[in-house]
Parts: sequence; structure tokens; C-alpha cells
Amino acid sequence: MENMLSVLFMQNQIDQLKAFHKMPVREACEVTSQIEKEYQEKQKKAKVDFVVLDNDGIEFYRGALSFGSGAASHVVDHICKTLTGVKMNDQQEARKRIFLERLNEQIPDHLRQSDGLSISKDHILTNIPSSEHHRKWMVGGGILALLILSVSSFSTVATSQNRAETIQYLQKQVKLEQEITGIYEDALLGEQEDALQKLSSIPKKNLTEEQKDVYTSLLVSQKKYKEAAQLQGNNPQVVENMIAQKEDIGALKAFQQSFPTSNGAFDLAYHEQRWNDMMNQSGVEMTNKRHEMKAYGYLKLDKVKDAKEEAAHIQNESFNQKIETYEQTKKALETTKKQVEEENKKDQKDEKKIKSLVDQQKKQEEVMKNI
Repeated sequence: MENMLSVLFMQNQIDQLKAFHKMPVREACEVTSQIEKEYQEKQKKAKVDFVVLDNDGIEFYRGALSFGSGAASHVVDHICKTLTGVKMNDQQEARKRIFLERLNEQIPDHLRQSDGLSISKDHILTNIPSSEHHRKWMVGGGILALLILSVSSFSTVATSQNRAETIQYLQKQVKLEQEITGIYEDALLGEQEDALQKLSSIPKKNLTEEQKDVYTSLLVSQKKYKEAAQLQGNNPQVVENMIAQKEDIGALKAFQQSFPTSNGAFDLAYHEQRWNDMMNQSGVEMTNKRHEMKAYGYLKLDKVKDAKEEAAHIQNESFNQKIETYEQTKKALETTKKQVEEENKKDQKDEKKIKSLVDQQKKQEEVMKNI
């Protein structure tokens, strides 16, 4: 089918998504909508990088989707909310509109209706405030992706004066994007060695950010941590952050052994549930995710006040609800324990009631354990 777009996901820490697996936009909306609902219900969070490609493998868009945050109901909702807040010149706005219209056409009807997304072409360009992050993104790879939406669409909005020059520029960018896509295809087919060989043949200074990220991810998957760190400017923190996002505990442990960092020690202690070690780790770069991890650690140490103070850094409603559930369950558990003690002190013990209270106590302890 003409003009069909696909979404390619870059990590595999989420069961429903396979690394470097392309799927049609319609399917990607369905899958990411289901994951978002599941993660919100279970109060889980995860982040996955993705790219949008067309039939020829040309990259239109690259982004990172956060599941469980409630920020977007599915992948296209995320893209629309991001791009509609980005202000560009008239030609770039035209390309953006074309891209968003194409995406909007491929959203399943039931998701479009439930999200309040309209088939109307004007609706998807609502006025959402922009941010410095969005502007920075557009100056880099994003503006390139929008410029190469299609050479034919360019001819409808460009002036005759700059059309030839811009088309020549676009053709060069298309060639570059096709090279990147070839690397994606190798990774998709499991040909990691071929992908690594192609990437290693490119001088490091000439690597695009997209190529560098894919290259780093492939090196990490093959446990080539030294090369990955060198690729990221001998900054192991960057590589550790990538591994931590994937929640690959084995890779995180191996990388921490070779390149020990404060961030790595903190993240590893969290995943290994060494709460005191995590709290005592100094020099950690505190992101929203790590504030949440630390708040959770305080809960597991039964330090509710500290958990609340830490959670205040992120203003996460679902996590605040988790703290509230913990408090309520703890209070109920204390009441149950007191009732059990009182029943056991009686001369005439009601064994049936004691058993019921003990069972209730076990359930409450299990709830607190699983929070």
C-alpha cells in the first residue's frame, strides 16, 4: 500500500516489543495503547526509543516513548503531541502537516475516538506549548527527518528559486538515511555482525547521532563495553544510562564491573534490592527516574516520610498513590496485629477468629511486600 509508515522499536525490555522489529503504524498504535494501559494499571514505567520509517526505509521521525506516565495513550498520540508544539517556518510546517496527516490516517478508529483525536486535518495541529527540548530536537535530527518527507511534496511548497538546490540537498540526505536504514535492517534480521561492520567502517566523527546510538546498542548487546564507552566520548555514564533504561540487569552488572560509576552503583543496588547501599551511594545524577527509585527504596525501608519527600521531586500521581496505599495498609496491619495479640491474651480464645485475623495479617503483609 502506498504511503504506509512503519514504526521500528529500538529496545526489547518490554515483552510485547521486539528490538528492531518494524510494524505498521496501525499495529504499533494498538500494541503501545495496550502497553500504556497495562503499565498504568500496574503502576510500572518503561521507556523505549523508536523511529518512523516509510516504505523505502527512509526515516521520518525518531523519539522516545514513556509507558506508564499517562503523557500519551499510544505512539502516534506521543508524536502528535510532540510535533504540534514545535514552531517552524512555512515550508517545514507544510511537511510537518503532511507527516501528521499521514500518521492520523493510520490510527485505528477506536483509538482515535477514545483519545479525542479527530480525522480532521486541522485538529492534529492544535496549539500545544513548545519547549526548549523540542526546539533543540528540531535543530538536529528532527528537522532533517521532516525535510526529507518527500521530494515530491517539497515541490508543492518550495519556491522556484530554491527548489533545485533544496532537492539536491534532500537527495543527499535520502542517501544517508538509506545507509542508516540498511543498518537497521541488518539488526532487524539478527545480522548484528554485519551491522557492526558497516558502522565500524564509518569514521567516528562522521557518525550521525542515530548511527552512534544504534552502534552503541549493538556493542552493548555483544558485551563490548569498552568500545561502547569509547564511542560515547569515553563517557561511561552515557552507556550506563542506556543499559539502565533497558533494565538489563546482567549487562548492568557486567558494565559496572568494567566501568564503575556512581550512577551504575545506584541503579544496580536498586535492581538487586540493596536499599541501604542505594541510599548511601553518593555522587549520583538524580533524574526523575532515580528520584522515583529512591522514593521506592525508602518505602521498602519503611521510611514513609522520606519517601514522600523524595517523591515530591517528580510529582508522580501514580507513585503518590502507591505511598498512600502503603500507609493505609501499614496502619491496617498494625491494627490487625494488635487484635491478634488481644485475642491470644483471652482465657477463652476464639480460634476461628484468631485464624481469620492471622490470615488477614498475612494478606496485608503481602500487599506491603508487593508495593
